[in-house]
Amino acid sequence: RGRGLLPPPCAHIMGNLVDKLMGNFTSRPQRSAAPTFDRLDAAVPNVAAVPNVAAAAAAVPTVAVVPGVPVVPGIVPGPTTETGGEQVTLRATAERGALASDAPHKLLAMLSVKAPAAAGAARPPMDVVCCIDKSGSMHGEKMKLMKQTLELLVKRTGLTADDRIALVCFDSGVTLELPLAEMGADGRANAARVVKAVRPGSTTNLSGGALKAVDVLHNNGAAAGNGKRTRAVMLFTDGLANEGIRDTVKLVGAVRGALAAASKACGGEISLFTFGFGADHDENCLRALASCQGSGQYYYVQTAEDIPSAFADCLGGLTSIVAQNATLSIEATGAGASVSRVLGAYARESSGALALGDLFADDEKDVLVELALPKLAAPAAAPAAVLRATLRAFNVARSAPDVVDVELSVSRPLHEPAGQPVDIALDEQRNRVETAEAMEEAARLADTGDVAAGRKVLSGMRARIAESASARRALSTNLTHECMQLEGAYRDVREYRSVGSKMTKMQMMSHQKQRTSHMSAQGTYASAAKRKASLKSHWMSSINAAGSDSE
Repeated sequence: RGRGLLPPPCAHIMGNLVDKLMGNFTSRPQRSAAPTFDRLDAAVPNVAAVPNVAAAAAAVPTVAVVPGVPVVPGIVPGPTTETGGEQVTLRATAERGALASDAPHKLLAMLSVKAPAAAGAARPPMDVVCCIDKSGSMHGEKMKLMKQTLELLVKRTGLTADDRIALVCFDSGVTLELPLAEMGADGRANAARVVKAVRPGSTTNLSGGALKAVDVLHNNGAAAGNGKRTRAVMLFTDGLANEGIRDTVKLVGAVRGALAAASKACGGEISLFTFGFGADHDENCLRALASCQGSGQYYYVQTAEDIPSAFADCLGGLTSIVAQNATLSIEATGAGASVSRVLGAYARESSGALALGDLFADDEKDVLVELALPKLAAPAAAPAAVLRATLRAFNVARSAPDVVDVELSVSRPLHEPAGQPVDIALDEQRNRVETAEAMEEAARLADTGDVAAGRKVLSGMRARIAESASARRALSTNLTHECMQLEGAYRDVREYRSVGSKMTKMQMMSHQKQRTSHMSAQGTYASAAKRKASLKSHWMSSINAAGSDSE
């Protein structure tokens, strides 16, 4: 994986260059020697929080809504469900545990959210609307694999009678091929028949399809007995919007408004996942749609063979949700202390809390926070709190809210101790955030036609990772490899437009959310990894076994 990395002298030069190109990135000390890997010890603050929701609450079959906790009563576990399952955890660390008292400081802290493993069959029931482009360009192998994928979704995703699926198709017009239907045995059989009957049509009314899909969930949101469901739209297209609303800003605005209204009617977020096939779709539009709200994600589907893999990656996450509506509140503590900024891209609640959305099994959300700490009038050798955070989420297995508080403390002696160990995990997450920002900057430059400048930003980011303390960790290695791959797609404007732009924007979103795509290297992120791998393997085996089945 190290092939293609710049040697240390060049890496140092490129690191300085990229600092100028990306001046708003988090700064870190330049290293004149090879990185060392010190053992983490007590000198680095490392606080594991204990949830303040009593374990006994898990045994209560009904849930009262707690003021300030953004959840509603959820699914009551059945008699065989383990109600005392794991809880979501929150941990706080900082890059230094002691800072000199006679000067102000910027301190980088990390708040690490960890979701529990999948709790057997305890997951929320799903309402999923598949919104499929059936325009004329979807003929042949694309339509064949699209239909096979939809059949696998219906038959081999582990859907139950509590899950509901709908199918909206669009070309020049929009049709609701399958109203939201329960996926018992009869429902699955009927859905499979509907899928087989889909045929390619004419042009692409993307806005009409997206708005109709959201409307299906809106109209069913207030139905009795819905409970706390997972709701999502999966939108697939291979072309540009040439019917209906064609302007990207207006299209995204219309869908965002529809999602907000539908989510309010449903009592919970609706996530929009977008899948863009081939070289002709508008990745900027699809990425913006996926970013409207919730846990959505944009997938670049490069070949027809990637269609089932991309859908399986998405559904592997949706079928392994262990916590819902997670939020993280952050505040600085102590006189004169303040939060300078939160690194990365996060939506915010009206309260100012970060909206983390639904959490998949084993999900990890590492939030980097830059604190501004004042000069003190006198040294304070004893550690004192500088940051407080509260995580709130609805725990599906326990059918109760998790509320977790954590504080981060540092000491302020007269002189800062020399040789404080590097927090390797924090450094690795800083590489992740900076890589996502580098990808965004590279794409911004290339979108204006300066592909060479975009390529330099990516190669400069590789140099920065190579000089970091966490350079040999798996995530940093994968980030380096991705940057190197992307550089190959920045050879010229044509290559960038057809592949590089789409790949960059998918991977950037993947790293912002700490979730894999179907193209991510194995082990990049833990989020629903087992379920995703199992579903992909199962689906691909089924498609290979089907061989040359006709449409």
